[in-house]
Amino acid sequence: MAKTELFVRKTSGGVFTVVNESLTTGNIYFVDSGSSTGGTSAGYGNNPDAPFTTIDSAINQTTANNGDVIYVMAGHSETLTGASAITCDVAGVTIIGLGRGTARPTLLLDAGASVSIVVSAANVRWENVIFSAGHADITVAIDVSAASAEFHRCEWKENTTAENFLTSIRTSASANACDGLSVTECVATTVDTAAVNFITVREDLDLLVMNDNFIELGVQDANAIIGVASGKDLTSCRILRNYIYRLNTAGDLLVDSDTTANSGIIAHNRIGHADTASEILIDADGVRQFDNLGTATNTASGYVLPAIDS
Repeated sequence: MAKTELFVRKTSGGVFTVVNESLTTGNIYFVDSGSSTGGTSAGYGNNPDAPFTTIDSAINQTTANNGDVIYVMAGHSETLTGASAITCDVAGVTIIGLGRGTARPTLLLDAGASVSIVVSAANVRWENVIFSAGHADITVAIDVSAASAEFHRCEWKENTTAENFLTSIRTSASANACDGLSVTECVATTVDTAAVNFITVREDLDLLVMNDNFIELGVQDANAIIGVASGKDLTSCRILRNYIYRLNTAGDLLVDSDTTANSGIIAHNRIGHADTASEILIDADGVRQFDNLGTATNTASGYVLPAIDS
């Protein structure tokens, strides 16, 4: 027997809004900064005709581990200032941006280098949202301090010249606090040479998933796309099918770890760089590598590095 989809129709002003609640058993909230009938108090958010106007307001109404979903409308925009400008402190909440291309919700991190978004509760998911740097050398866009944070089809970008993130995602300084971090089908681009890492790992991290992303960072030879603090391990990681463009002339390119206790699979990554002397795509002793290609040449296809085992 075919499964019947369940729909809830919510009305306001004679307009029907159809929401497929078979996707969640939790509460559904709406956020739209462009609404003339929106607000930030508890009386808003349940209907797209009277939405919350900020994401933080919606998070404040969610219930932990209830499967709650926040839909952020196409064209939504917020300017965030200060550390912890948005704090995701309710476990199990999913934030989904609607719209495509430049119509996706955009969060402009502005007004100082310390501005940030914090994910401090477990199992929080961000999807289809643009994080835009509105200030020079913002230390970190998103500080993660809880397990199983997910970022899917999100984008980190410069708002304009000399406005950039040093790090897009940074994990906690507590061992294994951020296990299960997942970054999939995302894009990060900056030409600024101050950019350090896409992901900065400050402590032991288990079950990192970083798959199918495109990352283009400005040249900085001392830093890799994933920078791991000295003495810390990546265990059971899956780093697959990422496309990297960073014209470093030296140093480790994709992963930089100085330990031998790493584990997992790093495979099928494609890395364009500018190190013609001693390129090292991946420094993560303990992992197993398959079919990772790199090249420092404009007119040649990448070759397998390290060499295929015999």
